[in-house]
Amino acid sequence: MKFKVSHLSILAVLLTGISSNVNAVEQNKLDVFYYSLSDQYISSFKEQLDSVAKEQNLTLETYDANNDAGTQELQIASSLSNHQTKIINLVQPVITDEVIENCKKEDSRLVFFNRQPDLNMLDGFAKAWYVEGDSMQAGQLQAEMVDNYIKKHPEVDRNKDGRISAILLTGPQDHQATYLRTTTVINELSGKYNNIDIKAKLNGEFDSFKARGELENFVIHNGVDQVELIICNNDAMALGALSVINNEGFNTGDKTKNYIPVFGIDAIEPALKAIEENKLEGTLVNDTKEQVKVILKLATSKETDNKKLEKELKLKISKNGTVYVPYTRVIKKN
Repeated sequence: MKFKVSHLSILAVLLTGISSNVNAVEQNKLDVFYYSLSDQYISSFKEQLDSVAKEQNLTLETYDANNDAGTQELQIASSLSNHQTKIINLVQPVITDEVIENCKKEDSRLVFFNRQPDLNMLDGFAKAWYVEGDSMQAGQLQAEMVDNYIKKHPEVDRNKDGRISAILLTGPQDHQATYLRTTTVINELSGKYNNIDIKAKLNGEFDSFKARGELENFVIHNGVDQVELIICNNDAMALGALSVINNEGFNTGDKTKNYIPVFGIDAIEPALKAIEENKLEGTLVNDTKEQVKVILKLATSKETDNKKLEKELKLKISKNGTVYVPYTRVIKKN
């Protein structure tokens, strides 16, 4: 009998050791849910996240919802039993409550990014955060780019009527970045100029093809003469807009004739190339690498005290767990 007890004790110790090793391995595994990897910015974000995770010896299980909220709900639900940290780029914020409640039950850390969840729901869960670029700052910096261009290039008013006809291409209406980037750039510019006419706010959904279709439709019904300036909430839409005005004979590489300034945000590679080719006027560096570092720190840390995490991140964390990463610099072609 003593032998059996001793044997069972040894077995228990061995099983405990195995369990500890499994837990140690699981702590290095993270689940990442993307709203759509066909989005150019999100695709580049994934590349950066994968790269930094590899440097930190972290294993990522990746899920692509293909912009389908139902698919994403099922993907998240099916992964809950593994107790791994969830890093989520939401398709829609309406599932925030359900996601948080499920992660609470499983005691899993949770980091939202890029698409804002319902921030009211984050307050009640100390293991939930939201990481995003500072979209208000993005709007301010984009307005500075536009302001600098107008001051240096009065010929932006191509028809010389004393007014500047601007087109604004916006992201999804339920996306917080859309609201902040749009309202901020408009407010900043209207405070400096009373001759900028927003001819249309076109919903490009952060998508190049959608933006192209929206602008094509505007040009068909109003003519390209009604387009003297294009401001876009992101680079994908700026590139879509660029293809439309290219077809109208504008922005083919010579800025001294037939040129419409187009401004974007994100500094994705195709946009940077277009700037070098004198086709796109400017963009902003959305510091993806810094966002990734913040996300992985929050995802892997054992700490839940935001004050202590602030010291480690050197960034402010709001009461509801929101962390805004500043844009780093403006890229423009004079």
